[in-house]
Amino acid sequence: MERIIDGYRFSTDEDALMAKEELQRVNYISEKLNEDDPKSILLVYNKSITSGIFTTPVGIDFLKTIREYLIKNPSINNEEVADIPIRYSISDALFIKQNKRYESLNVTEKSYKKPFSYSVILNIILIILIAAMFVVAIKADNPNMLNYKTAVLNEYSEWEQELTQRENAVREKESELGITP
Repeated sequence: MERIIDGYRFSTDEDALMAKEELQRVNYISEKLNEDDPKSILLVYNKSITSGIFTTPVGIDFLKTIREYLIKNPSINNEEVADIPIRYSISDALFIKQNKRYESLNVTEKSYKKPFSYSVILNIILIILIAAMFVVAIKADNPNMLNYKTAVLNEYSEWEQELTQRENAVREKESELGITP
């Protein structure tokens, strides 16, 4: 359904339908009004106000146009021209709008809870895997980035022990053979 009625864009189909019906009433009343008789216009205006047949911006705009005509007309006492009542609270409408926005944020928050918990679980698993990789790398026999210093020192100390043992064996043989250095 078209939600633009007489230059106003309505947020719901129901509001647009109400405005469309009011536009039909506005057109009907406009056709029947006798512009040469301000007293009859005042009567129709005041009856429209008391009956509450106009509540949308389309109808209120029509009432405002008639009201301005009546106030400018010198044959009409301005005190006889009723004020246009606004039958809805703007602050209530803003409160409802803010509540709808808050509810939509809650829906969005709920929709992220499940993927967020999956993400946390996946991150914990990845941290455990990284820690396991470090443990394996440190305990490995082959030198790597984490244990190369220890591995090289151990290898050199093994060579040194082996070299010391060979030197001792050579000295023993030299002393047995009677060779003195």
